[in-house]
Amino acid sequence: MSNNKNSLRIKIQHPSIGECLGHTRNLSSKGVYVTHPSLSRLTTGAVVYGQVQGLPAVAPRIRMEVVRVDADGIGLRFIDL
Repeated sequence: MSNNKNSLRIKIQHPSIGECLGHTRNLSSKGVYVTHPSLSRLTTGAVVYGQVQGLPAVAPRIRMEVVRVDADGIGLRFIDL
C-alpha cells in the first residue's frame, strides 16, 4: 500500500502476470511509475494495459511500454496518447 495520499490505484494487465493492482508514483504527461512487487517480473519493452481504479467514471484502458524495472515496480511510457 502506498503512503502517498496523491497516489492512484491502477490495474495493470499483462499475459505473464495476469492482473495486479498497483499504486502510481511520479506521474507525468509521458508516463508513470507503478509500485507492486509482482510487476518486477516484467521485462523492459513489454507492453501492458493500465486502468486507473476508484474514479467516479470508468477510466480508459491505456497501452503502455515498460521502460524501467526495479524491485518496487515499473516505469511505464504511455503509447498512443
